Amino acid sequence: MTNNTDEAVGERLVQPTTSRLFFLVMGACLVYAGIRYHIAEGVPLAQAPLYVLNKAISLGGLAFLAMSYLVGKVAGLRWDDRQLQLVVIKFCGLVGFSLILGHVFMSLALLDPAYYAKFYGEAKFNLTGELSLSLGVFALWCFSLPTITSLPYMYDELGADRWLRSQRVGYAGLMLAAAHVLVMGLKGWLDPGDWPAAMPPITALAFVIAMVPLVLRMVTNGDEA
Repeated sequence: MTNNTDEAVGERLVQPTTSRLFFLVMGACLVYAGIRYHIAEGVPLAQAPLYVLNKAISLGGLAFLAMSYLVGKVAGLRWDDRQLQLVVIKFCGLVGFSLILGHVFMSLALLDPAYYAKFYGEAKFNLTGELSLSLGVFALWCFSLPTITSLPYMYDELGADRWLRSQRVGYAGLMLAAAHVLVMGLKGWLDPGDWPAAMPPITALAFVIAMVPLVLRMVTNGDEA
């Protein structure tokens, strides 16, 4: 009975290691968004609960999704506790997807020329708006497959090969997410002189974060995630 209890505790997603990771990542995203947009750019505090928070959540969600593919390759080199490593990978994936889902709903609430003027040409979306949103939708779909197959019993139902293939769809999601923020923010990235307090836009940080697992996968010749 003691062994079963210890095993159950070890498999819990919310434990000291994952809690510290969550507060560290989200704390950094919230602080950066607050300083960059409220202090450096002068965005009114009235826009903190949705507009600025949405930026922090999108960055944090993508960071967790990227980490779910990095932990096995990087942290695994120095972690002795394989069970904890697997818990962290699953935690990052599920938390990342939930944050991105929140980002989608918040963005839909904000979808208006007053917030995203660059998406609109007269009364309709322009090419930037349509392409960016389309890429975002397909990225979300790709992230949903690894999330669904992370549910209990899915590994046994699918078998090792099909389960692993479904998890690797997340790489396509990262690629589409990188393209999503690239289309959205490239014009602003090319003008660093206009960055408030020389702080890069969150879209630029998100692009770098999404590319890290993709580049590492190419460098390691497609080793298993």
